[in-house]
Amino acid sequence: IQRQSETAMKICKFLEGHPKCSRVIYPGLKSHPQHELAKKLHRNNLHGGMLWFDVVGGSESGTKLMNSIQRPWSLCENLGATESIITACAVMTHANMLPEDRLRTPMI
Repeated sequence: IQRQSETAMKICKFLEGHPKCSRVIYPGLKSHPQHELAKKLHRNNLHGGMLWFDVVGGSESGTKLMNSIQRPWSLCENLGATESIITACAVMTHANMLPEDRLRTPMI
C-alpha cells in the first residue's frame, strides 16, 4: 500500500499541473473535499492507488485519451480489477444515466 500511495500521489501532482487536466480527485490531496477525514481514517497517510481525473474537453477528449493509452493500462469498467485500468464513467459505468442526472450525482 505504501508504494501504491506514493505512486498515486506523484501521478496526482503531475496531473494537477497538466494543462489538459481540469480536476484531480485523490484523498491524499489537500484539494480533496474530504482530505481531513481521509487523514484520520487512513493510517500513515496511505490513501491507496485509486485516483480520478477529468480531462479538458469532456467525454470526447476522455474517449480519445482512452483509445490512445498504452500498456500497462487496460480499458475496463471493473473498479475492483487488480491491474492498472482506465475508465470513463460517463460513457461506461454510468452510460445509462441521463447527463443531467450524472451532473447532480456526486461521483467523488
